[in-house]
Amino acid sequence: MFVRISGERFRVLRQDAGGAWVIAYDEYQMPVYVNRGELERAERIAAPEEYVRNRERPMSAAQRQRYDMLRPALEDDRCITDEAHRTEAFAAIAREHNTTARRLRRLYHAYLARGSLTRSKPRESVRRPDYEAAIRKYYFSAKRNSLRTAYELYILENYTNKGVLADEIPSWSSFRLYYFRHFRGDPQKEIAREGLTAYQRNNRPLYGSAMQYRESVGCYQVDETQGDIYLVSKWDRSKVIGRPNVYLAIDTASGLIAGVYVGLDTGETALMACIANAAGDKAAYCAAYGIDLSPADWPSRGLPSEIISDRGGEFVGERINELCICYGIDRQALPPFRAEEKPLVERAMDLIQDSYKSMLRGRGVIGDDVGERWATDYRQQAILTLDEYTAIVIHTIIALNKGRVLTDIGHLPVDAPNTPAALWKWLVDRGKSTLLDVDADELYRRALPRASSKLTRKGIVCNGLRYLPERGAELTVGERVEYAYDAQDTSHIYVVGKDKHLIPCTLAPSSSRYDGYDMADVAVMRREELEREKAARQTELEARVAMRSEIEKIIRQAEEQSPGSRDISEIQRHRTNERRRLT
Repeated sequence: MFVRISGERFRVLRQDAGGAWVIAYDEYQMPVYVNRGELERAERIAAPEEYVRNRERPMSAAQRQRYDMLRPALEDDRCITDEAHRTEAFAAIAREHNTTARRLRRLYHAYLARGSLTRSKPRESVRRPDYEAAIRKYYFSAKRNSLRTAYELYILENYTNKGVLADEIPSWSSFRLYYFRHFRGDPQKEIAREGLTAYQRNNRPLYGSAMQYRESVGCYQVDETQGDIYLVSKWDRSKVIGRPNVYLAIDTASGLIAGVYVGLDTGETALMACIANAAGDKAAYCAAYGIDLSPADWPSRGLPSEIISDRGGEFVGERINELCICYGIDRQALPPFRAEEKPLVERAMDLIQDSYKSMLRGRGVIGDDVGERWATDYRQQAILTLDEYTAIVIHTIIALNKGRVLTDIGHLPVDAPNTPAALWKWLVDRGKSTLLDVDADELYRRALPRASSKLTRKGIVCNGLRYLPERGAELTVGERVEYAYDAQDTSHIYVVGKDKHLIPCTLAPSSSRYDGYDMADVAVMRREELEREKAARQTELEARVAMRSEIEKIIRQAEEQSPGSRDISEIQRHRTNERRRLT
């Protein structure tokens, strides 16, 4: 029981008919006796939190040792009421354990008053201007010295004379402790050392959620990464064509993966293809890879009204500028090295690759040991073509869109769905959409990469293939034309007419064998054709050389057998010598 007497807190130790023995909780003093009247007038108070924690906390080994030493006095209630007996008990314990009665009195009071044999002493924070100056000068600097280096430079500056240390120097532990007490966690000081960009990326406080940034669908975060896998050619699976590039467009309000591009292209071409995919029909896109898609599992369709990206070359080029101006799309370019400003697309990249990596181990997926000595050559393990890998990515996206549980939608009503596809539909049904309805075919053609070539009588040459314009096209042989092409579909190209309309061109008969392949496969096929052609020409040369050798042999035999051949040879030699003499 605890009481308050004259503003001080006391713990009641023993009570009898006349009063009670109490001990002060805040001030150091031995137990005192108060009469019943004073005890009844005292205010009864709750036990202090420190006392409760001390009683509930198990004793440490050091506390147990002190308790065993002080046990004779603690278990003897006479020590509470009889000061002389208490003094004799302390003296006997002091002689037995080679300690002092003063220490025993302090421990006795601490246990009776607070229930603990230790008492934490509040330490005053003493300012050290020399420590602070050294930390600011050597630690919070562009050189980014370690704290230990800052301490050593501080000692070198202040406690050395011609390279000799002084007899007494501040300890490393005190310097380190001062830093953690006065500087650790200070944003301004962390910015001074790491820089503003690093602080905003790794240490700044986070409020709200990424999805709360927009309330309506139609604001896409876009980014790209290189797939951690090697692919092979569809034409010849023994040929490795490299690693694919994956571009994603994520809706900010719903977390839905709205668009994707998987291919070998990079830059504006791949980005435009990703945006075109986000605006197009997903069922037709999936059907091209043999996937039957329910529209509810991937419901996004339409051009975004806002694009959030970094300042990569593909995101600030002329064609993306033309697209934004043509359709009135706002674009937000983030500062460099600020991936946390578009966390949804960054996280989606990791989720997609983590979903299939474990299943494709030993099949071309790159492991964590890439680049290390004796690491596996993952190119030798590659078995998937670009189409097969694209189908895997599509299946992963469908699963994430319809099954991933969103955990940062606390800003929405309780009846809001917690999966991306369902949340997208929920927002659209309530009119929260800023998507732009566009012609998918027109957007697809506008997104294709451009090149130029001369129109000849045999057609237009694009990546080594010949194309013929449709009949009636107003094109002149010999003029240079601009055309758009799809690197993943060699069946058509589109000549850009004078009024910017696109004129389709089909493969010429001489190149029709490449129909149905993408440019990467065509490149592999053409290399093999060139190798076969080179071998055939070598064989042709050997045959022609052998032919000429046999013909010369026949001619020499004929000359030797002819009777007039010797006279003719002498005349020829005479004429040759005469020409030499005259010159």
